[in-house]
Amino acid sequence: MKRIQRNPLALVLGIAALSSLSAQAHDAWTETRGAGYAVVFGHDGKLEEYDPAKVKQLAAVTGSGAPLKVAQAAGSSGVTFTLAGKPALVTLNYDNGFWTKTTDGQKNLPKNEVPGAISASHALKFGKTVYAWGPAAIKAQGQDLEIVPLSAKAPVAGKPVEVQVMWQGKPLAGAKITRVIGGPEISALTDASGKASLATVTGKQVLSVSHKQDLPNDPRAEVLSMSANLMFDVL
Repeated sequence: MKRIQRNPLALVLGIAALSSLSAQAHDAWTETRGAGYAVVFGHDGKLEEYDPAKVKQLAAVTGSGAPLKVAQAAGSSGVTFTLAGKPALVTLNYDNGFWTKTTDGQKNLPKNEVPGAISASHALKFGKTVYAWGPAAIKAQGQDLEIVPLSAKAPVAGKPVEVQVMWQGKPLAGAKITRVIGGPEISALTDASGKASLATVTGKQVLSVSHKQDLPNDPRAEVLSMSANLMFDVL
């Protein structure tokens, strides 16, 4: 894989945003970058290099739900993009590929391509960032795994935000959703309707959820391992 050199300033800004993600697995999301936006990927307080080909889909909608044209570019610091208008919501589908466990550590290859493989998983990441609250924020965007806010009104600090976790278009019960940025880490389990509420504080908030699915008779991996995040600001 081609080695990516990051812009030093962008790296510092990204690490600052990531500092509260230390208890979270690898994740991918979008953030503003200058006059445009960027896809970033990281874990344990550090940004990591990634193959731009792992960014499978970027989409954005206006406050009314109308799609915005996305102009995507793969550069030396990863994937950047611009939008033809102001977004209310931006979504990201990121395929982190197959990861196989061996006695020598993890390899980013399918199990059937790794001699002496012990086990393997296929990792998918789904990111969602709310830039403006309204009807678009509460509409499911069709990601395999996603966190959907239940109120179109902007969250108020000190009051819980209510969300619903969806898996392939249906509510996911018993999922552990965690606030990984925005005050102390807290978690809640979704109810039978896939709903849960978590407290908020002023500033950036990131909620995260994961879900696993067995992959029977797939020589490449035994498990499909997915994570989804919801990022928004509370004033």
